[in-house]
Formats: sequence, structure tokens, C-alpha cells
Amino acid sequence: MKLLILLLVMIKYGATIFEKHKNQTFWVAECTGKSYRNVSLAAYFAANSEADTLCDIKGKKLRSLQDYLDDRSDFVTLAMDEKLGLPYGTKVCIPEFDTHYRQHVKFEVRDQGTNLKGMGYKRADVFVRSEMDSYDTTVNNKVTLVFWKE
Repeated sequence: MKLLILLLVMIKYGATIFEKHKNQTFWVAECTGKSYRNVSLAAYFAANSEADTLCDIKGKKLRSLQDYLDDRSDFVTLAMDEKLGLPYGTKVCIPEFDTHYRQHVKFEVRDQGTNLKGMGYKRADVFVRSEMDSYDTTVNNKVTLVFWKE
């Protein structure tokens, strides 16, 4: 119970901490900035035929969550509603990912999608490596998006 309360406080106010509980270390995210709660998150991926050619809105290669976790990318591509007018590369933190993966996962808004038009801050899509990865319940869930600056 203490850990849950600590986690909720840390998510709300932002901080980095490693908490020892029952011989396990838990990562609590450092996410400070404007936050949006209960955002529907979904995964998207490239079909095999377009895996090497799928690009973001500026023609740059999409970066998958799995490549980031394997230390092959500096960030994960996030797609959001273009009507929000978010600058290319806007930095986003998802505390639930940081906690789940026990590390800070860096997201950048670099893509859009027709399925996101008019959704505002209610929906975002995370680029994943494959169809199999798209079934991950960590990705397909309600999350908190925190928009921050480095």
C-alpha cells in the first residue's frame, strides 16, 4: 500500500527514485510537465513489405519501442493528432512505461495518423517493431502523457 501511495505522489509531482520493496527494486519515473490522464494508447507497426520504408512526417525512419529497449534508438516514435499543432520532436514521458520497464523511456511526437484526427489528447499511437509486439497490453492501455522539455 505504501508503494502505491508513493507511486501516485511521484507521478503527480515528478521525481526519480528507486524504491526497495520485498527484495525488488522499482523504478518510479521522472516526469514533470503538462500531463493528460486516461489517454488511450495503441500500437502501430509496419507491414513486412514496408518495414524498411515506413517514415515519419518528415521522412525520417520510425523508431520502435523494441529498438529503444534494445539500445538501438535514442527515442520511440509517438503519433498524435496533427490538429494539436505539436512541434515535430515534442518530448513525451509516459510514467506507466517507465515503471513497467524500470527505465526512462523517451518518446517523441514525430508522426500522425488518419485514425488520430480529431482525437486531441485523448489518443496516441506508439510505433512497435512487429504485429506480435502490437499485442502488448502495456502499449494498448490507458496511460498518462506528460509533455516535458529537456
